[in-house]
Amino acid sequence: MRWWQSIRWRLALGSALVALLATMLLALTALAAIAYFYGTDQKDRMNELAAARAQQVSIEYTQLKNLRRAANTVLPTLSTRNIQDQQYLMVVFDRRGRIVHPLLAATAQNRVIAGFLLRLVDPVQQQGDALKLRAAISNGQQGQVTVDELGRGWVPQPFVVRPIYADGQSSGTVIGVLLITPRSAVDRTIPPFIATVGQAVLVASIVIMIIAMGAAIVFASTITRPLARLNKAARTMAAGDYQAYVTTDAQGELGELATSFNEMAAQLNRDVEELRKQELWRRELIMGITHDLATPLTAIAGLGESLVDGVNQSHEDYEATGRIIVRETLRLRRLVKDLHIMGKVEAGALHPQRKPVRLAALVDEVLAVLAPEFERVHVEPRNTLSHGLPVVPADPDMLTRVFSNLCDNALHYTPAGGSVTIEAMQVREELFIAVTDTGPGIPPDALPRIFERFYRVDSARQSVTGGSGLGLAIVRAIVNAHGGQIWAENAPEGGARIIFTLPLK
Repeated sequence: MRWWQSIRWRLALGSALVALLATMLLALTALAAIAYFYGTDQKDRMNELAAARAQQVSIEYTQLKNLRRAANTVLPTLSTRNIQDQQYLMVVFDRRGRIVHPLLAATAQNRVIAGFLLRLVDPVQQQGDALKLRAAISNGQQGQVTVDELGRGWVPQPFVVRPIYADGQSSGTVIGVLLITPRSAVDRTIPPFIATVGQAVLVASIVIMIIAMGAAIVFASTITRPLARLNKAARTMAAGDYQAYVTTDAQGELGELATSFNEMAAQLNRDVEELRKQELWRRELIMGITHDLATPLTAIAGLGESLVDGVNQSHEDYEATGRIIVRETLRLRRLVKDLHIMGKVEAGALHPQRKPVRLAALVDEVLAVLAPEFERVHVEPRNTLSHGLPVVPADPDMLTRVFSNLCDNALHYTPAGGSVTIEAMQVREELFIAVTDTGPGIPPDALPRIFERFYRVDSARQSVTGGSGLGLAIVRAIVNAHGGQIWAENAPEGGARIIFTLPLK
């Protein structure tokens, strides 16, 4: 990226340009106002000065009876200065329009003044300003006072033409005309006061522009620095590192943007980790289903071949083979049901159909169905639920699945001669139900993970000690769908205990 494409320099140059234009506009406005009021003030001062000088020349004329001598006595040789260091040129004309002051010999050394005076008396050169002055002088010879301006620039040059009377009174005879104009009008230069103010405004404009550019660069960096950090973090995330975060002390919208980016990065990291976990679960699902399907299918296929080959000769052998085939078929059906329920859980389609349920009767029905399994492994089932427990609003089929899976899980880990106990207790608006076995218990490192899909405490996945690995995950999904919670612990007297809650409302 080139430097002029950077936001920092765009903001800096844009701010400097805006500051420059604003400063120039203010400077031009200020200069125009100064020039206007300066011209007005100059006219007033020159009018007063012309009146005073014409009066002095008139008084001196009454004594000397000579206009030239009176003018040379009262007026300076070439120019005078006012309080603003402005030089004035004072010219006196007699009644015939001839210049009697200043002396031509005195103006010979100044070609600008000499040329100006020559244009006033030479009809051939009377054009533009000279023609206007000559008309004003003619009016002055008629007793009229003229206050006007020379030039058409943004700094006009004023001039004053006043008649000189013989007796110092306006009722007397006009003996001459006094012309006063600034030296800058003659030299065609800018008045010193306006030039000084213009230089000051120009310097101030340059200083303001430099300050504005520096402030714009600093201000732009407060915006571009967090953006650069955001860009760096985004590139890091694009490279595959989803733990990239932005650290900035920016306030306002940029701070909110950084916070939103960090929240997005955290959520994305969680989503990626969840996808990785889902991928691991998918692999475990394939391996688990392959293993769990292969074992009963192999057994069924082998027993079926033995029946076809006539290996079993007695009626007892046929019955034993049939029972094994039925048991393995039931295992397959249980696995298919578990997969179907987990599919509903993944799709978010597990919605309980709530009905009033009495848990004691429901547990009796579950244990009655599982009685052959308990007898086969010589484990005693114990239902200690009181028939006086409050009715629970729940899905009876789903609760049947919960108790069936928990009892089946407990049977796998309870040795012969042990027991599986189901108990419940009401705590305010909830029922706490616990299923406890007398097995070896759960290793402490496995307690947080036993409700994960396909997680087995025994890594060898022997069919003797477990099912598909989906049973407890299904139990947790059903309990959560009812608004309850579930956790596992080891009983103090030994064995594993799984506790879950069901709301009574």
